[in-house]
Parts: sequence; C-alpha cells; structure tokens
Amino acid sequence: MRWSGIYYGHPNPVRDEDLLNGGNPTSGVDPAEVVARDGYSGYTAGTRPDPNYQGFAYEFGRNRSPDGIIEYQSNTFGGALKNQLLVVEYSGGKDILALQPGANGDIASEGITQIVSGLQNPLDLTENTRNGNLYVAELVDETSGQGQISLLRPA
Repeated sequence: MRWSGIYYGHPNPVRDEDLLNGGNPTSGVDPAEVVARDGYSGYTAGTRPDPNYQGFAYEFGRNRSPDGIIEYQSNTFGGALKNQLLVVEYSGGKDILALQPGANGDIASEGITQIVSGLQNPLDLTENTRNGNLYVAELVDETSGQGQISLLRPA
C-alpha cells in the first residue's frame, strides 16, 4: 500500500505519534500548525511534528472534520465518480465531498465537488458497489447520541 507507515496528523499513541498535525516548529506561520487561539490550547513555538508526519493531501479548513472516507467504485453516473474519494464532513460541513486525487496524490481545489449537503452530523459512509447506493451514518441528536443511517440513491 502506498500510504503504509505514513502519518497524516491525527495522534495515535499506540504508534508513538503523539502530536496533532504539524506541531508548531517556528514562531512564524507553519503549514498545519497547532497554535493556541480562540480559547483552545496549542503547541509552543519549537514543537516539531512527529518524524513520520507527511502533511496533508488537502486542507479541509477549520471546524470541518473529515470523518468517513471511501473510494467510490460504482460506474453509476457514467463512471463520473468512480475512483474518487468520497468524504463526509462532520460539524462544519455536514455534507459529502468528492475529491479527485491528482497524479502526485494531492487534491487540488478544482478537484473537489460537493455532491450532497444538508446532512445531520455525518460520521461515516459506505457504498453498495452493485448499484452505487450510499449509506451514511449520522448523529442526529448529539445530546442523546441518537443516530440514523440514511440511504442515498443515485438519481
């Protein structure tokens, strides 16, 4: 697997990767730095990222949590989404994005399409490859933890 052994920034103490994203290596602005702001904690300047940290293929932005991701396999829509990465955004987005990886694996901003919006805190998704249907797990009520699974059929 191409991405085996690479660290993309979510702490995992089991793998001895304890820093979030790019740490805070300098007193200037650094890619994917985690600094204190808006009442949230951050790393002090000089905190270097974990050695296996490779950066990110795409920056989703603040308060956008890309939780579930699949590679779409169906030929539905004339194959327009085939092999694209479908990502559910919990919190800030509440949608599904289709990301088209470039030759180097990065995602260019012109390679992103919002394909579904208006979800209720989507957490994960899966595909039925026979018909292109998507099943989305949503957290409908954060207080009670009540959720639902929504079926999205290609139109």
